[in-house]
Amino acid sequence: MNYKVYVNGESAGIYTTNVFPMPYNEVQVMEYTSFQMNQPVDIRIESEAFLNNVMIRPLSLGLEFTYKDHEIVIHLEEPKKFSVEINGSYYNNLLVFAEAQQYEDFDKYAENVIYFSRGVHTVDILTVNRDNTVVYLEEGAFLNGKIDLDHCNHVTICGYGTISMEKYPLEVRNIYHRCVDAMNCREVCIKDITITDSNDWSLRIFGCEEVIIDNVKIFGCRGNSDGIDICGSRNVLVQNVFTRVWDDSLVVKAFNTGNLENVTFRSSILWNDFARPMEVGVELRAEKVRNVRFENIDIIHSPTGYPLMGIHHGDRAEISDIHFENIRIENAPGAQLFDIRIRDSFWNRDKEKGNIKDIFFKNIDYIGNPGTDLLLSRSRLQGLSEESGIRNITFENIKILGKTAASEKDCGLLVMDYVDNVVLLSEECTQKINLIDTRIEIPEEFVQDDNGFYKGRVRVELENTGKEDQSAVFWLQISPAHVGEYKREAEAFLLKAGDSRSFDYDISLPPGKYVIAVQSDNANVSYAWKFLQLDWVLREGAEVNKAPELEFINYYNIRTRGLKAAVHKEELILQSDILKDGNNSLVLYTALPVDRREEEVIFSVEETDFGVVPAVISGKHSLELAPQLRCPLEITLVFKNEPKVKEIKKTLIPGGGNGTVAIPLTELGLEPGIRHFWMEVEARTQDVTEYRYPYTMFHSVTPETSAHMFANVVINTDDAIR
Repeated sequence: MNYKVYVNGESAGIYTTNVFPMPYNEVQVMEYTSFQMNQPVDIRIESEAFLNNVMIRPLSLGLEFTYKDHEIVIHLEEPKKFSVEINGSYYNNLLVFAEAQQYEDFDKYAENVIYFSRGVHTVDILTVNRDNTVVYLEEGAFLNGKIDLDHCNHVTICGYGTISMEKYPLEVRNIYHRCVDAMNCREVCIKDITITDSNDWSLRIFGCEEVIIDNVKIFGCRGNSDGIDICGSRNVLVQNVFTRVWDDSLVVKAFNTGNLENVTFRSSILWNDFARPMEVGVELRAEKVRNVRFENIDIIHSPTGYPLMGIHHGDRAEISDIHFENIRIENAPGAQLFDIRIRDSFWNRDKEKGNIKDIFFKNIDYIGNPGTDLLLSRSRLQGLSEESGIRNITFENIKILGKTAASEKDCGLLVMDYVDNVVLLSEECTQKINLIDTRIEIPEEFVQDDNGFYKGRVRVELENTGKEDQSAVFWLQISPAHVGEYKREAEAFLLKAGDSRSFDYDISLPPGKYVIAVQSDNANVSYAWKFLQLDWVLREGAEVNKAPELEFINYYNIRTRGLKAAVHKEELILQSDILKDGNNSLVLYTALPVDRREEEVIFSVEETDFGVVPAVISGKHSLELAPQLRCPLEITLVFKNEPKVKEIKKTLIPGGGNGTVAIPLTELGLEPGIRHFWMEVEARTQDVTEYRYPYTMFHSVTPETSAHMFANVVINTDDAIR
């Protein structure tokens, strides 16, 4: 254990739960404590690690505390939930749940009570289908399994116990899913319990009416481990909850169980290790989805750049009266504040597409870490057609690092197709954002040298569009990370109001696909980006040992022996020291090029998962960023954005030889005489087996299923490299 906790001198228990934090190479264990109080208390926390600094989130609590050496003392006037984070990191944090003292007079032996005492219980599936039932989990009760509420009325699940599915692997998810599932019920109350490690969504309300969810704590570490999903239900109140989940936290959906109406989420704390904190969609199969409110919510961590407040629609519903108000956002580097979009997806079923109207964002406060580590991604409003459009969107008092956005540009907002009547309001007395407009230009075409690298120049142009002088820093960020040579250090500048300035960067890059971006720790600097594709040119008839050598580099800056390639007599010749080791191998992935289609992803790398760089798609009018595409499954499955190649041919090349191999092009699925194809190369070596994604030369994360990052290979029959 990393911590010991004492409340008014009495030892409090420490519990553990599984979490799956970035960079998602392994599930980790997080500690939390829970105790009850009915008067002010002093909490003393002993930390195994020496304390250089301490932060308590959410910052809006303003809790009083002191710390020294290995000890933190916190004074608490009333029950609260918070995260204690030490030494500048949220890893190895301690969650504290100070609960109201209650249940002393609870009649746990009443006839209508299903009672679980302190200790471990295994129920697998507990089905409640009788009206007027109470399921009571005493403090210290740990329930392995799930609870289904099925067509029953006036039912309560309560107590300070825990429901967990940690014993149920993914393989049984078709039976053991959703820790708490209320289906077609009325007058349901779920309060005070803790849910951990659900196999799929943690808590679902499906086709229900008159529901209260209060003071529930949820931890999820698996894919699809949503926090709370309200599906096709009416008159639902969710309040005082805490979520730390891998998938979405608070979600609204509909599945043909009637309209979704009158749903409120309020006074809650959200921590998303991967996906979205607040989401309406993407399944919205109803006539109406209306009057949904997200109020007084703290997002303390959302590190992967996903939309923080999203409405994603691809079914028939008319969506209206959705309110996001008094939302405070802390650690969310590179995030997209708002994303409202109508598009089809894997999860949609309705042929008819609905519309979105009357959406309100008010008092949205992006605090940052505090401050920003990466600039926010551009927010987006995008309809589908004249009939399936977006209208009447109001943004009021949007603050970014303490300054108010007075325009769509200040807000980083892209208003795209089929969007009408966007209104942005701000208070006159507040300090406004003083925007530095940025652009990236490539004044000269990149040219390949004899070493196989491309040389070129990138120009960053800055313009102070505000009324005040500005001093700040920016830096050039090229993704994938650690590739190529260029000035990575921050550049300081001073710009008077109305002035502009440009900075030139000489850049050397190997073949591949790149996003070049402007980054800053100053939110007044706008985000700018440029996509760059550099062909992998192979010489026809050249000796492979004289070919340029390309190096394998991954997101963690692990570098290994490189690869040389040439083409001779309709064979691909490869040379690499990797192949001299019998424990290693190379895998080639080849595909025939296809025409680029609208919505198709053309760029997404490992750090896209981590919020560093958004995916790039081929938009209706030009290339677009797509921050909602943060994981490979959303690219290949959910939104079907992968290039529609006929086949990805996989060829394994075992190691153990002299390091040189010749493979007929026909064995790679290529016709004789071909001079243009797509290819990715994976190096299977022992030093990268612990990492989430394969070790690929051109940074594909799922090369077996998606070809969008494959190199554009050109066989050059001329002696000169173009």
